[in-house]
Amino acid sequence: MALAGTHPRTLIRSTDRSTKSKSVISSILWALIVIAFPVASGVIVVASNADATASRLIQAAFMYASIIIPPLVYCKVKKIALKDILLTGIDKEGLTKTLFYLPLIAVLLPMIVSGVDLSHTGYVLATLLFTLGVGIAEELYFRGIILRLLGKSFGPLPVVFISVLIFGTSHASGAFVASSLVIVLLSILNAFLFGWIAAETALITKNIIPLMIFHCLFDSFTYQMLATGNAMIVLLRCAWSIDDNRGRLSADQTKAAV
Repeated sequence: MALAGTHPRTLIRSTDRSTKSKSVISSILWALIVIAFPVASGVIVVASNADATASRLIQAAFMYASIIIPPLVYCKVKKIALKDILLTGIDKEGLTKTLFYLPLIAVLLPMIVSGVDLSHTGYVLATLLFTLGVGIAEELYFRGIILRLLGKSFGPLPVVFISVLIFGTSHASGAFVASSLVIVLLSILNAFLFGWIAAETALITKNIIPLMIFHCLFDSFTYQMLATGNAMIVLLRCAWSIDDNRGRLSADQTKAAV
């Protein structure tokens, strides 16, 4: 029964706004949770004055802790299946949709051509271990849990936009560990572009496992590109892939509506 003097449609709109607000707030809280781990590791690295390789290993340990503890507790408490956060195998339809990952491979090409500096093998391996943790954690949180939360209240495009906004701004936490403001700003811009590609691809393919692998490789090569001053190539490739993926997502939505 509607409250006296209150139109039912007004109550529905109010409830809808409340639900959307809760989805956004919950998504921001999950972003803060995953941010807390690298920030904590960054503080320890600075306080301990660890060398480059040790720093990466400390950061990696915290990222793997972020993968294991909060998401498992969340899924157990909420009784959520892994497929609900896009952790699923690839069926026949999914196999066809893996073609949507081709633009992502194109993003990696200039990085691969540039090569990887293997003169410090220990550091390279530690960075790979760290970026693998980052890839798994960020996809699990931002494209798994957060996309699920936002998807309950918003359509595909608002979900992509809001998740990208949260993902991009969350990378401002790099200011705690980065030595240069330019690197922090590039990281934020890079996150906005990459987040858009990843969110659209996750919605299209309904699977974040390939994204986790790509994210790891992308971050690994990005560290190399930033070190050699070729970061602009990364940004241009990301911008191109966003345009390509937007056409695919729109086509996918049109088919679903027919």
